[in-house]
Amino acid sequence: MEADLRTLYQHAEGFHFSEAAIRALHQRVGRALEAGAQTDDLEAGYRAALRKYFASFDTQTRAQLRDVDRRLAELAQAQLNFNAERNVAVKRLENIGTMLALLDEATA
Repeated sequence: MEADLRTLYQHAEGFHFSEAAIRALHQRVGRALEAGAQTDDLEAGYRAALRKYFASFDTQTRAQLRDVDRRLAELAQAQLNFNAERNVAVKRLENIGTMLALLDEATA
């Protein structure tokens, strides 16, 4: 099902277009829709511009998500390693405490 031009325009309103060309095209479409003007000549170009813009944005965002997921996995592994290291240190302290207590008993 293909969205109509007004639906595309309204949904695109939620985005901040950083590229001047698509921002200008978006504004032209908005003005044409408000005026009730014929939009057939704008629609194909607007759809193509939106597809190009959002396809690029999709690629960038997926790469960002992969990077964040990779860093989160590294962080989780580091946390696991720190917890294991902490547990070893706690066990060592328990054993040292036991040894010192035994030595104190022997010299008392």
